[in-house]
Amino acid sequence: MTTEPSSTPSSSASPSSIPSFLPTVTTEPTSTPSAHPSISTQPTSSPSAFPSASPFVLFTYGESLYTDNDLGIQISVGLTAKQIAQTGSRVSYANGGQSSISYHEAMDGAGIAQLPDGGYAYLSNAEKSSGAGGVYGLYFNKDGQITDYKALLTGTSRNCGGGMSPWNTWISCEEAGGGQCWQIEPDPNKPNHNSPKATLLGGPSGGEYETVAVDNTNKNKPVFFVTEDESDGELRRFEADGYGWDALHVGGRTTYLEFLDGNRFQWTTSLSAGENSAASYYPNAEGIIYHNSTLYFVAKVTRTLFILDLNDMTYTSERTGSSWVGQGSFNSQPDQIIESDLDERKYIYFTEDGGSAPGVHVRDREGKYYTMVRGVPGGRYSGDETAGIAFSPDRKKFYFGFQDAGVLMEVTRYDGHVFN
Repeated sequence: MTTEPSSTPSSSASPSSIPSFLPTVTTEPTSTPSAHPSISTQPTSSPSAFPSASPFVLFTYGESLYTDNDLGIQISVGLTAKQIAQTGSRVSYANGGQSSISYHEAMDGAGIAQLPDGGYAYLSNAEKSSGAGGVYGLYFNKDGQITDYKALLTGTSRNCGGGMSPWNTWISCEEAGGGQCWQIEPDPNKPNHNSPKATLLGGPSGGEYETVAVDNTNKNKPVFFVTEDESDGELRRFEADGYGWDALHVGGRTTYLEFLDGNRFQWTTSLSAGENSAASYYPNAEGIIYHNSTLYFVAKVTRTLFILDLNDMTYTSERTGSSWVGQGSFNSQPDQIIESDLDERKYIYFTEDGGSAPGVHVRDREGKYYTMVRGVPGGRYSGDETAGIAFSPDRKKFYFGFQDAGVLMEVTRYDGHVFN
């Protein structure tokens, strides 16, 4: 479901505010993009050497966008991108080798697991039907170089979103009839690495699940929140009976979100009450995150962000992209969401499903929205979906992709600093 986009606001940045080493700033493509994404793994422009010696400055997205025609994107000035994987092609390793299998199709939700050796794994779902879905791991060393790529879960269907557990496993949700939420151990040295297992999060009947968030305040009883992409898809709250791998397989208590009058809500044991509330207030829930007694989640059909205060049991809501700043626009459906350093800048990052220029957009603590990166309007990614947003553990690298085109990109700041 899409609506006609509103007019794109003009830039508030003056030419003098744009670093001289950056490409020409424009909101329109400088040339007609090629029919297919570039398979280059290097950025098209040459950034200055970094990290720079200049002091760290809070970064604001979307004040100006520049066009990278090779990649078919418009990206916020101050950032640069390169392509690191392509569906149907083998992944290139830092040592000159290649993966034994091609990069998977239909990439979707993703997470990052830090590994004991200082490296990390980018865990990416495959939203393929009829048992052709699953989860794949793209492995990086401590310097952020690719060292391995392999399947971690196969035989599942339409693995859509998910979330990281407090013990560093990935939970992958099937958006399919009777789908389940699977726990995957990304660390090759852990005993469950080759034994992915369906959890209790989805219940005995399963559902069309999307994304997982965790409140780990009480480590003896972590609380998991699960969204479901159905018109009456209830939001589930699962209180585990312990901590660690087995906590998601041996028992717990499930309740459901029910909205009440006066912007109040409660957790109910009635599944039907949860379904009715979803149908009335939050149909087709997608991305969800937890931070500091607050739960954020989006309903894609109504393009609404809900913010739940878990202490006083009240909520607020807003239409995503309604308060816009800078260049770009966020007019299509919100999908996955993640956060970065909410205690400092309170940025929430959104993927976008559909539209002529699907992108990654950002919301700050005041409720203002900005564009980080998007497809060139009307270009090769028109009608596509951004997916797979995640940060490296040091927050110096940001990953995202275009699902249909099968392109995975890595974004960094020109000054080499962390994302805020």
